[in-house]
Amino acid sequence: MSTEIKSGKEILDEFFEEVKDDDKLEKNTAGAIIDLYNSGKLTDRNLTNALSDLRDKKDYGKTE
Repeated sequence: MSTEIKSGKEILDEFFEEVKDDDKLEKNTAGAIIDLYNSGKLTDRNLTNALSDLRDKKDYGKTE
């Protein structure tokens, strides 16, 4: 009986792939988070800034 144990990176990669394909999630928000993860810049500060930018764009009617 062989059980493969996934690495943390493998688990996160799978998670973010599922997030990308989830139609229930707001696409711009999910995309911003995925972009930060893929670029290795998913930190509390960067996430806060990205979400704030999206909120500002929405408030000013600049999003789709």
